[in-house]
Amino acid sequence: MADPTNKTHKEELLEHNYDGIQEYDNPTPGWWHLIFWGTIIWGVLYFVVVQMTALVPGQHDRLESTRTAAVEKQFAALMTIEDDLEKVRIVMGDENWLAQGASVFAGTCTLCHGQDGEGLIGVNLTDNYYKNLTDLAGMIDVVTNGAANGAMPANKNLLTDNEIALVVGYVASLRGQNLEGPRGVEGEEIPPFPEPITADQDG
Repeated sequence: MADPTNKTHKEELLEHNYDGIQEYDNPTPGWWHLIFWGTIIWGVLYFVVVQMTALVPGQHDRLESTRTAAVEKQFAALMTIEDDLEKVRIVMGDENWLAQGASVFAGTCTLCHGQDGEGLIGVNLTDNYYKNLTDLAGMIDVVTNGAANGAMPANKNLLTDNEIALVVGYVASLRGQNLEGPRGVEGEEIPPFPEPITADQDG
């Protein structure tokens, strides 16, 4: 019968004594030291690579990259169209694009042109009379580069090309509503705008 007191390894009591209690010399396993020092080395390397080099994009770069990807996804259908006038006509024929154009209009144009385009400081956009343009291409130019010596400010540094197409398409869709505004009729009546391009026509 095996002796239960027989040990396969030699256990040595340490010399120090705490209130009559002694402990065996049982060192920490080597794998524990490996993990401990590994985490320290990993932490130092992580800090150096992330905080002190350009190998990993910073938070602002990642945010800008995400934002750019979202814009590209949102405007993917419009970004493939090179002709600005065609792009505006496609916006005019799509309710979803017009809704986005209305959002751009609300954020940049209502202060001067009113919530519904009826005119306030700026002209009424809902009738058939225009001061600084004679066709739809002229509206794109006015929104992009401004007009009337800055009375109509340029938006080329404020809006992207696609946002300009959206807001121009939306403003063009307001024509013919003839809402009453404080400024009355201004400018000259111009020919009708080109017809919108619908999804069926585009396809």
